[in-house]
Amino acid sequence: MQKPPLYQAILLVFIIFSFTGCVLDDDIDPNTDDPQAIYIGTWSVSDNETKINYQVSISRNPSNSTEVLLQNFAGSGSTATALVTGKTLTLTSPVIGNNWAISGSGVYKNSSRIDFTYSLTIGGNRENRFALFTR
Repeated sequence: MQKPPLYQAILLVFIIFSFTGCVLDDDIDPNTDDPQAIYIGTWSVSDNETKINYQVSISRNPSNSTEVLLQNFAGSGSTATALVTGKTLTLTSPVIGNNWAISGSGVYKNSSRIDFTYSLTIGGNRENRFALFTR
């Protein structure tokens, strides 16, 4: 005995929709009560303007619970501070290192990527940069 075509169509639709609902979201935050937690750790940085690679360590700012510290920002060897606002880091230290002026922000994409757009002024020469933070 053959099953009615309507029954087969409903079964087919059910099977199709059951597969599309099983995609793992890579952007799940480990701790939504602590907005800094997603940034903490060591990141490998590819700075496209100068084609250099370096590492940046991000840690909590013990002096300000809404900020993080970025050790070796822009490959400077110095520490920059950034305000954490959801998935955005906004640089709050206007000068780092040997009088390097900085401004800009980074956007958290997922647990292994931050896109950072910033400007760096050294000795009166300003550069607009894009740095890809990965881990």
